[in-house]
Amino acid sequence: MGFERTLIISILFTSAICLIVLSCLIWNRRTSSSRGAQYFALGLAATAVYTFGYGMELSSQSLADVMFWVRIEHLGIQLITPCWVLFTLCITGYERVITPSRLLVLFAYPVFMVFATQTLGTLNLVHKNPRLDISGPFPTFTYDRGIWMYIGLAYINVCLLTCLVLYTIMVFRSKPAFRNQAILFLLASIVPFVAEFLYNIGLSPFNIDLIPFSLTISCFIFAFGYYRFQLLQIIPLARDVIFDNLKDGVLVLDNSDRIIDYNPAIQSMVTGITKTVIGKPVYDVLREEAILLDFIRGNNSGLFELEKSRDGNINTYLGNLSPLRDWNDKTVGKIITLHDNTRTKDLLTQLENLASRDSLTNVFNRRNFEQLVLKDLTRDHPDNGNISLIMMDLDNFKQINDTYGHAAGDMVLKKVIQTCQHLLRQADIPGRYGGDEFVFFLPDTDTDSAKAIAGRLLEGITKN
Repeated sequence: MGFERTLIISILFTSAICLIVLSCLIWNRRTSSSRGAQYFALGLAATAVYTFGYGMELSSQSLADVMFWVRIEHLGIQLITPCWVLFTLCITGYERVITPSRLLVLFAYPVFMVFATQTLGTLNLVHKNPRLDISGPFPTFTYDRGIWMYIGLAYINVCLLTCLVLYTIMVFRSKPAFRNQAILFLLASIVPFVAEFLYNIGLSPFNIDLIPFSLTISCFIFAFGYYRFQLLQIIPLARDVIFDNLKDGVLVLDNSDRIIDYNPAIQSMVTGITKTVIGKPVYDVLREEAILLDFIRGNNSGLFELEKSRDGNINTYLGNLSPLRDWNDKTVGKIITLHDNTRTKDLLTQLENLASRDSLTNVFNRRNFEQLVLKDLTRDHPDNGNISLIMMDLDNFKQINDTYGHAAGDMVLKKVIQTCQHLLRQADIPGRYGGDEFVFFLPDTDTDSAKAIAGRLLEGITKN
């Protein structure tokens, strides 16, 4: 056996083993992926059968042995094309068009060809006049092509062209972060198309069938995409969710918490999102976002709040984490959305402030004052702690209103409150101030201290 023949056969057998291993690995992960993983695994297995059979064909010495392995090859060859189409539909986001009736149409001719090719050596429905070509450095199988072979070639080329069109559309519709990998997949789909064209017009060296080699290369490229980018798990689904004009930030993760997709809005909301983060663990990318990472790590579906300081202002984002499911309702990842809730929260704070304070003096109204005091009592102060309340009343206040009018009475009330607050702040005395009357809640203050503070307040009010 010559060196060229040995080298080619060795490459074919090695490729077949690698393809079988990849097929088993991907098939075992089909439960966490879309249906595309199943089509991909079947396509890899079919390519392995084709590749191994072709290696055995080149190793055979007699025409009978060659025809036996050609029949085996076609068990894989006829399955590759429909699996390639189905795999492409899943990658490019058209999985929903796959229906049972369309599957029947897609597999009808390949199934017929499986039975037709098994007549090699008897009726020879597909391979007319089978023989060995000894014009090259080693014998190769050749035959005269009949009508069924030409129909089969037309079927294959239509399927391959359809896949090329879908990948081309994917390239132009992909976001910049995904365009390079979309171009890679397009090139991978061109390789077998070119090899099939060269083989069918007789330009392959030594009359070698180039298709199993080209298919192996394409399969390895797509396998790289499957493991590196999780393309069968997320991309076709997430691209339907993320729109260029979506104002909310969106981050898409796979089941291993690796970043699979994002939209431009989230880049202004969190730190670390760049074009190079695709496929990286979110824990490595968003190291500065402790709150967000804790929520992701806990796998807590639901709402959370995230605050970010930007240019001296505090921006508040309302986040939501929800599972991402495929068409079979299987969880294949997570979608994190961030909505800029700053304006809404500011408005709510203002409303709460207006509802909780007296409009004239700006002290807490009685209801809110009692709630805050109760919270302070239960949270900060033990039963044996010192707590004081100072209650003040303005004697003959009604006479001020009757004599000078309510406007003057309002001025007196505001002046009294301002004086008390100023004196308490000046003395660095924390507390709550409010109520229908002048009530001051002073934590960590004993009775004697409270009396002294009350005296200072009365003195200050009198002077002012």
